[in-house]
Amino acid sequence: MEFRLPELAEGIDSGTVAEVLVSPGMTVKAGDEVLKIETDKATIPVTISTDGTVDSIVAKVGSKVSTGDVVFTYHAAGSAPQKPTSAPTPTASAKPAPAAPVAPAAAPAAPAQPTSKTVEFAVPELGDGISSAKVSRVNVEVGASFQAKSSLMEVETDKANISVEAPANGKVQEVRVKAGDTVEIGSVVFVLVLESAGAPVAAAPAPAAPPKPAPVAPVAAAPAPTAAPAPASAATNGVAVKHPAHLPIPAGPATRRLAREMGIELAQVKGTGRGGRITIDDLKAFVKTKMQQAKAAPAPAAAGPVAQPPLPDFAKYGTIEKQTVSKIRQTIAKNMTNTWSICPMVTQFDKVDITDLEAGRKRVVESQPKGAAKITMTVLAVKAVVAALKAFPHFNSSFDMNSNELILKKYFHVGIAVDTDRGLVVPVIRDADHKSIHDIAVEVQQLAEKARSNQLTIDQMRGGTFTITNLGGVGGTAFTPIVNWPEVAILGMARSYMEPVWRNGAFEPRLMLPLCLTYDHRVIDGADGARFTAKLNSILSDPIRLLMES
Repeated sequence: MEFRLPELAEGIDSGTVAEVLVSPGMTVKAGDEVLKIETDKATIPVTISTDGTVDSIVAKVGSKVSTGDVVFTYHAAGSAPQKPTSAPTPTASAKPAPAAPVAPAAAPAAPAQPTSKTVEFAVPELGDGISSAKVSRVNVEVGASFQAKSSLMEVETDKANISVEAPANGKVQEVRVKAGDTVEIGSVVFVLVLESAGAPVAAAPAPAAPPKPAPVAPVAAAPAPTAAPAPASAATNGVAVKHPAHLPIPAGPATRRLAREMGIELAQVKGTGRGGRITIDDLKAFVKTKMQQAKAAPAPAAAGPVAQPPLPDFAKYGTIEKQTVSKIRQTIAKNMTNTWSICPMVTQFDKVDITDLEAGRKRVVESQPKGAAKITMTVLAVKAVVAALKAFPHFNSSFDMNSNELILKKYFHVGIAVDTDRGLVVPVIRDADHKSIHDIAVEVQQLAEKARSNQLTIDQMRGGTFTITNLGGVGGTAFTPIVNWPEVAILGMARSYMEPVWRNGAFEPRLMLPLCLTYDHRVIDGADGARFTAKLNSILSDPIRLLMES
């Protein structure tokens, strides 16, 4: 049987073999990782779906493979091994052939024993869009033994610290990084000697039946395999290609999306992938060729934010100090600049009478046992926001300018901005509409503690549909929060204060909570913004309504 490279991910149809985790004679089980493929974004593990024993390896480390290419051959558990494709097949007249099975006759009775192999361990995929990380700690040294899933090192990404774990039991042969180094996804950081599952002691596979002449069909299979097509030259791109009008142009979703963004008509691009499939590399080659053809023309201005001009020499005016900006602060700056440049934002202000709600909240907090999760105004705001989002679904959406579509989300994942000594992070409360106030209080407390101790995972900070940021504990009467793109709205809460309010023919002191709602004006109009804050006002000013709406 032939193990062929499966589809890796949307828009990825080829890659480079970074690591082969199996060897001839090794037993594999369904779900085992058999190799790792390095793409332009990440290193992707590839698993096998059936049990069996490896016969021969076809793809080598460093070779480029496409979806459908043969990586290795194997035979299923209980079946006879497959002949290696590179070895010549004996003809029917070859008499000495039956002598080969004599030696391994007792092989099936031999017990399995552990085997080991030396591998280069590369930085695995850390998350979508993460291409590099900074090594914050190396947990092993040369000669150290480790267990599967134990932490080999810790790396710091834009938003979180991530532990890089060992794939199996083994020993460290070489360490190629140190704390403070910046490593790319797929770069080799360790050389490890890994213990793998037991394999039969006998090197040669034992036949399942008495010796028989070799089958006639494989006789003609002596030439090298032709399953893997020779890659077509990318130089053919840049020349208009005529695709059959009655057939769709073969290209993956990511390729089509990039073509739309770059303004390329796929009908003009020659595909070099399997079956004429157009790849991202084909688009790049097409653009490169076009640019070479038009190199006499002036280069177009770069899209996006205006580049910052160089700063003056401040040292001329006095003593200065230069500090390295942390990775997370760089990411915050990049994201804020990106949002500000593509998202026309408006901030709307309102204030809510929370006198009754705050009194009820305090009574609940005082009645809770010591150590219980505290019900804060942020927790109550999560429930109020979910109710408002259900009433105004376009606040729970994202706007795709490339396709001119509004993506309405049917789930309610509310992000909570948390201030840490490293910068602002936004963990996400998932499915907030299905959780009680107590459940949300517990989760908010746990996520805030993880954020401040730098223990949040990437997944805990992704997938939000709306964000709440509360500066009430710090101070201020109002502020203008920036939308957490690709969301379309964010609610800011400032410090509550006492204010005289005319009620029932007299002024009464009432506790007022300032609300600051910023939204993407491409999606949300001012009138809808006012309706949204009015909805929040009606919920937060009446504890009974809050319970009913949530």
